[in-house]
Amino acid sequence: MNNHLLKCYRMAYEQCFVPIFVHDDFDTETLLRGCELAGVQVVEYTLRRPDAAEVIPALRRRWPECGLFVGSMLDSDKITIQMRKKYPQLMTFAELDEIGVDGFVSMLSFTNETIRTYAERCIMIPTASTPGEALRQVDAGAHFIKLKGSDRELRKNCHAAPTHGFCPIFVTGGVTPERMSEIYAEGAIITASGFDLILKGIDPQALTAEMVAERLTLYINAAKAARAEVLPQLADTQNLTDDAWLDLLPHYHSLKEEAYV
Repeated sequence: MNNHLLKCYRMAYEQCFVPIFVHDDFDTETLLRGCELAGVQVVEYTLRRPDAAEVIPALRRRWPECGLFVGSMLDSDKITIQMRKKYPQLMTFAELDEIGVDGFVSMLSFTNETIRTYAERCIMIPTASTPGEALRQVDAGAHFIKLKGSDRELRKNCHAAPTHGFCPIFVTGGVTPERMSEIYAEGAIITASGFDLILKGIDPQALTAEMVAERLTLYINAAKAARAEVLPQLADTQNLTDDAWLDLLPHYHSLKEEAYV
């Protein structure tokens, strides 16, 4: 078992909600200081954000204990390198792996080869458009499957009784505190939202780190409360050993050797 991988996996799981740095008008430093004030341990920094190529390596040095996931990945070096002419912030899996990021997220699927290449040291969170695609990627080693918040039917199908609850569902898109109960009841394990939604209604020029921390605390507490209604066994697990904690998870995972047996 990779102890660092398990630590990042558990941090994300226990945080329950992951803030996403998207392309918006908010100041990066203010957002980062807000995350620190709120005690956030896992963030997703997307390659949609124009400053990603500079911020991601700097963030890795500044906040080494943070679980740093990179989003908006394209699972093709050829396409990534060509599109970098238009979007200079784009980076390949290998380039980001060398920096030491902790996870990869995409609104697209990953190939089995990519998942198997990185899953032993990075949290892999591809998107699936069908339950079968979710099964393939989990079987290859994906740790979570990203599903859109608006796609209730797919979420229900991935969580339906005939699938035996195999799928670790990571929901993004339209996730607000008001929708948390519905989303977790339909099978979500972790949720995430971009700062454009988290900070909706706040003037970027007036934003302070304290405002960011206040909104993040609201979202994280709402996520934890909503999940505890559905999966009370996952609340207050900080004192459990890793083995005992893994045994409580309701879905398939590959973080213990016996998971492959």
